[in-house]
Amino acid sequence: MRNFLLVLCSSIVAILACEGILRLALGDILSAGPDVVNKRHLTYAPNMHLRFKYLEWDIELDTNELGFRETLDLNRAEKVALFLGDSFTEGWGVEARQAYPAKVGKRLSQKTPQVETYNAGIAELGPISYFKNYVAFFESAPSVCFVGVGLFLGNDIVENQSLSLTLLENLKKDEIKNSTIQSPQPNSITSIKRFLAMNSAIYMAINRIVKSNFRVAEFLSHIGLLDIGNNFVTATKGLYQGPELDENIDFTANIIRILHDRVTAQDIPFTVYIFPSREQIDAQAWETFKELLHAEEEYRHYANERMAKALRNRNIAVYDLTKTFLDASREGAEKLYFEMDPHWNAKGHEVAAEFITNTVRCK
Repeated sequence: MRNFLLVLCSSIVAILACEGILRLALGDILSAGPDVVNKRHLTYAPNMHLRFKYLEWDIELDTNELGFRETLDLNRAEKVALFLGDSFTEGWGVEARQAYPAKVGKRLSQKTPQVETYNAGIAELGPISYFKNYVAFFESAPSVCFVGVGLFLGNDIVENQSLSLTLLENLKKDEIKNSTIQSPQPNSITSIKRFLAMNSAIYMAINRIVKSNFRVAEFLSHIGLLDIGNNFVTATKGLYQGPELDENIDFTANIIRILHDRVTAQDIPFTVYIFPSREQIDAQAWETFKELLHAEEEYRHYANERMAKALRNRNIAVYDLTKTFLDASREGAEKLYFEMDPHWNAKGHEVAAEFITNTVRCK
């Protein structure tokens, strides 16, 4: 018993010492992001102000009364181009004004001042959540004149096909969780994660290392400490499986078709944008993934092309931005993605905005 208490006390002292050293060395550079601290079922917490710092960025993150990174008042706007999506649309790691929806809005204002944009992107969401967010928050907004959906297939391919598409087609606003401002109580695991994220530099250091380093994530998954499918970086592993993905891609396309039908039933144009992964654009990143995943070159862009084809077969307007990003990457010396994080930097959002602006057609 005495030895156990000695080991326990020594461990606590060691952890506290490491915590102190990390805080002195790094300060708040590993502060918790909105995905950990203030995430609800479909959006972030409403009326939130957060300073989000990481090794590659230091940004201010504010949300409106619905929990989106947006300041536009839908009730006062004349015409609004709405963008649904995940962290790429939200603008992970960049200021709200640097994310592509805001940049598209700025460009549109030079041509048609009455058309504004609304960023409804939230990190870690997928096609089912895009559908629910549209129904919960925007379907009844008369100012919406265009809906664009940003797809990142690293984590937007729906694998669980148990969902009833008929139930989704008939879903009503009052049946959707998080459609009101009241936030549900987090479960115990979420509460523990939030506490550690807000109070422990050790936790955040491990969290960021795992999310930014494929080798670490792969090792932890092998020993059972991490579900590799829930990790953003390693989620791109699913992109390179070739025809094995076909069934899941078709199911995902059917979900998007339901959203398309819901939007166009109101005579509103609907467009999908497929966003490439860093490995599909950056040659060095691709070589690393090939080595780790034994991915084949012929499947590097397979999922994007297959999804574009599946959507076109369902009469849905779709643009694959892979070629646009490859061309921009070859032509410019400036990187389009962060060095350690797999999201677009401000330059990447600029490239996306330049392309997307020319495709927005408000009714």
